[in-house]
Amino acid sequence: MADDLAEVRARIDLVELVSKQVALKRSGRNYVGLCPFHDDSKPSFSVSPTLQRYRCWACGESGDAFTWVMKTQRLDFPEALRILAESVGVKLSRRADVPKEDLTDHRSIMRLAQEFFRTQFELSKEAAAYCENRGLDKESLFRWEIGFSPGGGALANHLQRKGVKLAQARELFLVDEDDSGGYFDRFRGRLMFPIRDERGELVAFGGRAMGDVHPKYINSSDTPLYRKSKVLYGFHLARDAVSKGNEAVLVEGYMDTIACHRAGVTNAVASLGTALADDQVRLLRRWCRKVVILYDADEAGAKAAIRAAELLQAAEIEVKVAVMREGDDPDTLLKARGPSGVKAVVEAGISPIDFELAHLESQLAPTQEGFWREAVRVMSKQSNAMELDRLIVRLATRYPGHSDQIAAQRALRTEVAKHRRIYRSSAPSTQPAAKKRSAPPLSVEERGLFRGLLRQSFMAQAWKAIREEGLCYTPEGLALRSAMVGAFDETGPTGEPAEWIAEIADDDAVSLLVDLSFMERPFLSESYLEDCAAKLRSAKERRERLAMAQEGLNDADDAKLRELQERLRRRAGN
Repeated sequence: MADDLAEVRARIDLVELVSKQVALKRSGRNYVGLCPFHDDSKPSFSVSPTLQRYRCWACGESGDAFTWVMKTQRLDFPEALRILAESVGVKLSRRADVPKEDLTDHRSIMRLAQEFFRTQFELSKEAAAYCENRGLDKESLFRWEIGFSPGGGALANHLQRKGVKLAQARELFLVDEDDSGGYFDRFRGRLMFPIRDERGELVAFGGRAMGDVHPKYINSSDTPLYRKSKVLYGFHLARDAVSKGNEAVLVEGYMDTIACHRAGVTNAVASLGTALADDQVRLLRRWCRKVVILYDADEAGAKAAIRAAELLQAAEIEVKVAVMREGDDPDTLLKARGPSGVKAVVEAGISPIDFELAHLESQLAPTQEGFWREAVRVMSKQSNAMELDRLIVRLATRYPGHSDQIAAQRALRTEVAKHRRIYRSSAPSTQPAAKKRSAPPLSVEERGLFRGLLRQSFMAQAWKAIREEGLCYTPEGLALRSAMVGAFDETGPTGEPAEWIAEIADDDAVSLLVDLSFMERPFLSESYLEDCAAKLRSAKERRERLAMAQEGLNDADDAKLRELQERLRRRAGN
């Protein structure tokens, strides 16, 4: 993997890569343009060809080619590496868990299965009648690639005739083995929904029973191609709408997703069940900052919506919860109220706290035991003072034991505050550690030497000075020197900075070098670097003299101090 990274880095030209999306203009040794990560009115985005790094001086975004692809295409690191490797002709090492040829075979088997399911759908009057009854038109059937799996071992026989090893098909949750060693289809007599990841790769299948059969749904288990916790159904078709509107609509299943898209809510995706996973939350956060939860209007859906909202909010995603009538889901809502009804419900989403309180009120009356304990717990989640006041004013009209509404409101606020204190004292702290005060910046002379490292013509001269003990003295200078000395032997870095900066393990040190690479002045020269080193040596000697003086030494009784003074006089004479 390390060799792969180095090879891709060596071949990538960040300026060329960024120029595909940002109009860059040469400015000294670097390039500048409008930042793509925020609404930039004047060029605040810089690209350093020397370090192959970019930096926005307004919003703070920075990184290398891998970061660029990850952030602009909303990908994780392995996928960014794959895309960059393909673009520069680097053949990546095989994955340790699944050999590359197996992945190719697995994908081929999945395509064969999908073709089979589609063919069988065309032959099945039962499947066609069911879809017509559910309101699925030809366009929807084609767009969502819906198929049909007949009974028996039809798929197993088909794959075997195509030369597929059924043991491999079993790994993909397409077939299973019986006690006699034979194989049978996993999906039998079911409408088939292909599951694709956000890139559009076919990774799994879901099967829905068309009659009164349990379980109603069967979904692929985890396979070499599929991790349920990492995939959201329909994301490959919703991705552009999610990105454009910075918002996704989260539903539970296949039919819900398809119903939303048919209604024009084309940013809908499904968690395929009610248990939203952390990886699915991270996938959403890569693409948007707002999510509307549209889960089924039943007890299970309400509880799942509350839990999903907590996970999404923890990831700093703005959340609304759409409210439907009891027993409804997006599919029945579309049938009853049409596309405008679905859109209206999505647009009228309420805050998770309002939703949770409404759900509580549907389960318990204010006179029942436990209602106010739960209401206080829910309200204590609200950090916005104005919103908390709104909730308290609304509920205080029913708060028992207080005929005076002002007194009731005051009592409720006291209970909320008490709950927060108890919870915070018993729960482990989730607050990040307080940041240390910013360290003083590098001195002018330290900047000069470290900038010299970033120019091959001055690298050896700068490294020799930096290696001297005690020349660097600011906290940042000491930390940067330590990171550099730890990364390289006494001969120092060699070659272009872009080739060796990845060897530095300290991210703060790398960031500081990147910042220095964008400095154009003062101009570097051998004499300037010599002057920087000389000034740092003089400063070092002054610090040593001061330290010894503070220890109570004087000219009369300390030979070391006299020797130091002599050295200072000789240097002054030179």
